[in-house]
Amino acid sequence: MHKNFINKLYWGFWCSTTILTGILAGFIISHSLILGPFFTWFIESGNVDLLQSTFSVYRTSSSASLLHSLYYMPLLLALISGAIWTVLSFLLKRDRIIAVIAGLSTFWVSIIFLGTGFGEVEEAAMSGIADETTMQLFASLNLPIHTSFAIIYTVSFLLLLIVVLKKINNLMKR
Repeated sequence: MHKNFINKLYWGFWCSTTILTGILAGFIISHSLILGPFFTWFIESGNVDLLQSTFSVYRTSSSASLLHSLYYMPLLLALISGAIWTVLSFLLKRDRIIAVIAGLSTFWVSIIFLGTGFGEVEEAAMSGIADETTMQLFASLNLPIHTSFAIIYTVSFLLLLIVVLKKINNLMKR
């Protein structure tokens, strides 16, 4: 009974982690292909003043502030769901390597984002308080860092799908 309950939790959290990881992969791929290059273009084309005078004002508006909060909700949920799924994976001694990589993908992305200091650089650039050196640093790191996040989330999503494919394969062998 106890193991059956943990198994049900495992699959429930696998499902939520997979869905959230897929959503985050979509978010960050979109950012890497469209929004990130747009921000970088502002800086590289000499339109830093326009970026700083418009986007920072937009970000502080009430509608953008609400959307900004909603945008971060899947990150928080993925972090929680992935951590729980990883613990359950270890308890059941199942898919542990995938759990550490894919289940904790939001943790790894956060470590890179905050650990490299890029979070502070991005915040300064997007809030309009960055100096020219910080803006150039943002322009040089923006696409490589966000592209690496897109790769992490996409690979993690695919690894999570492998978990269910393995399960289906085992069921078909019976």
